[in-house]
Amino acid sequence: MPQVDLRSIVARIRDYELLLLAVALFLLLTAIYVFSVEIRATRGASITGDEPFYLLTTQSLLTDGDFDLANQYESRSYTSFFDHPDGLWFQSVPQEDGQVLSPHNPGLSLLVIPGFVLGGLVGVQTQLLLIASASLALAFVLADRLTGHRITCWVVTLGVGLTATAFVYSTEIYPEFPAALALVVALLLVTRLPRPGAADGLWLAAVLTVMCWLGIKYAPLALIVSSYYILRADRSGRTALLLAGGLSATVFAGFHVYLFGGLTPYGNNAVYAQWNTAEILAGHVEFGERYYRLWGIFIDRQFGIGRWAPLLLVALPGLALLTVGKGSLRLVLALVLAQLLMATFVAITMMGWWFAGRTMVTVLPLFAVPIALVVARSHLWGKVGVAMLGCYSLAITVGLASAAHAGEITIAVDPFDMAFPPFQGLAGLFPLYTLWTTETWWLTFFWLTLAGLAIGTIAWSELASTVRKVHPRKWRLPGHAPYNRGNTIT
Repeated sequence: MPQVDLRSIVARIRDYELLLLAVALFLLLTAIYVFSVEIRATRGASITGDEPFYLLTTQSLLTDGDFDLANQYESRSYTSFFDHPDGLWFQSVPQEDGQVLSPHNPGLSLLVIPGFVLGGLVGVQTQLLLIASASLALAFVLADRLTGHRITCWVVTLGVGLTATAFVYSTEIYPEFPAALALVVALLLVTRLPRPGAADGLWLAAVLTVMCWLGIKYAPLALIVSSYYILRADRSGRTALLLAGGLSATVFAGFHVYLFGGLTPYGNNAVYAQWNTAEILAGHVEFGERYYRLWGIFIDRQFGIGRWAPLLLVALPGLALLTVGKGSLRLVLALVLAQLLMATFVAITMMGWWFAGRTMVTVLPLFAVPIALVVARSHLWGKVGVAMLGCYSLAITVGLASAAHAGEITIAVDPFDMAFPPFQGLAGLFPLYTLWTTETWWLTFFWLTLAGLAIGTIAWSELASTVRKVHPRKWRLPGHAPYNRGNTIT
């Protein structure tokens, strides 16, 4: 009679369970994100900022077979997706040969071709919300793999997916969520095996190539993931990644130099006309007047992601847990911090014609990992506190969606003016970094102190837990018998 391998049966059941939970999360988020499709960016147009220019390139590729937008401006074909009565402004300066090129990497414009063909603007938004749902469903799989707390990871990832930033950007025509999906897939690849091989290297090169074509601004994240992979992979894996990555970089550079005249398309922007690539990159980096964004990205009264979803603030003390975790957890930490530094010192502004948190959306699904670790290590009241923050964050999202659908506010202009009482009632607790007053400094001090205490508490708890495991006798209660297996204090 053949022996039954219970371990393999249990593993298979857990795999099916993981798949079912991931699919359920994908379907649930997809159903919810549908409600963000009809939300208008401004009172004059359904989309704004950089959004119409990505679609203008898509339209040019489909109708003319090229990247030149001159025909679209001349025929005003953009009115099929851009409904502002004044028409679409010029974001680019014409080249010497008369071509008008979008000042954005072409990856997103190519990616949304299927959605645009099937349904125009709504088709693209539907395609993007599916991508956003997929990125969070796979982020749950990643969080489960890295932490082992399956149900906690599912609930936390759902909470992150229901935050206002995730809800709004699920259908915004920006490359952030597609890049987030590529990043999560890359992390699943590099953490799949202890010693990745050649096939993993080729797949990783393909995924990171997609990320860089979506935006050269994601190259630092691709470099971090590649470095981690090279340290872990076998010789064939390293060779495959380096060769494929080198070929990809060569094609990328050649295409951009041929089409845009430089390694980036930014030189076509009316703001940076006549600047070369080095000057543009240097002009983006600034330290002295942007340092406040390190925390302002989280707590600014108008554009702070923690202001719109306090649940995301739990990730900050959770970062302390990533520092003492295994290598894959430190990789997540490195990616979050790298994106925060990019958003602080490289991005021109954190405030603009868009909703809060745009510069952090690419790593937003990764927030599920530190938050899940905090919840898993918290006592009952800690779990209750995080749950309350999650419920309040969801209430803000519901209030925002309701106000936007009712025409009370628009997403890219005045979302912070919505009349939702809890949101307005707590506004005074958050500093406003467009107005530097004594109140701004005091509120900043309050939040930084609170963050320091939270991080210190988590770090101390983790240290105490480690000491208990290494020296259990020192942690027995007074009057108890000496340590043995029967009375260990955990």
